[in-house]
Amino acid sequence: MKFKKQNQHGAWAMVFMPPIIGILANGFNISQVLFIIGWLLIFLAADQILFFIKMLRKKQYGYIQSAVLFASIALVFFIYPFIVDYRIIYFFLTMIPFGIVNGYYAKKKDERNILNDVSAIIIFSIAGAAVSYLNAHAINFGVLFTFAISFLYFLGVTFVVKTVIREKNNPLYKYLSFGYNTFVFVCMLFMHYLLGIGFVFGMLRAIYVYGKGWTPKKLGIMEIVHACWVTVWCGIYLMI
Repeated sequence: MKFKKQNQHGAWAMVFMPPIIGILANGFNISQVLFIIGWLLIFLAADQILFFIKMLRKKQYGYIQSAVLFASIALVFFIYPFIVDYRIIYFFLTMIPFGIVNGYYAKKKDERNILNDVSAIIIFSIAGAAVSYLNAHAINFGVLFTFAISFLYFLGVTFVVKTVIREKNNPLYKYLSFGYNTFVFVCMLFMHYLLGIGFVFGMLRAIYVYGKGWTPKKLGIMEIVHACWVTVWCGIYLMI
């Protein structure tokens, strides 16, 4: 049995931020905690599978064994959430096409492709929406808000990361990063000033980090702080 450790700090923000916003948006019950634990295990299982696909020619079946173990334990944690509302299965079904896209790019060893990033963002945003749905039992404002905020936030992160690391010499991503993060900030500000405060960080950091030569670790740590900032201000907005 082999295990691939997730060493991208920003990935942990993707796991936990959407579910937390989901709870803030529609309230809390114990099934959501079990769901989040199960979701973390699914994330670890998927990470092993994608790495196995990437290394397919080397036949590293130990990663599949780890994935099966994580997924099996996850199913135990999902039992009670499914009892609370079996319809959350539909959220998982909507993730499948995007998971296939991730598998395709893993096989191509092109995980940094923007379509692969967007597919992963959608999956994590759906997970947050599912957590919110568990207490609402309906597709309401809170569920949609959770999905939208998660998607908009992480897409902005993706553009910034590309300007700092993978596409730092590509002016297209510079303009995408600056333009997108500014546009989202303005939209949030018009929606409510508290959301504007939450997203002003994203606009400022998009401009500040460009050309600074930051390492992936330093950028990842900053994004964890950024995710906490956005989550807090979204929470305040949802409570008023």
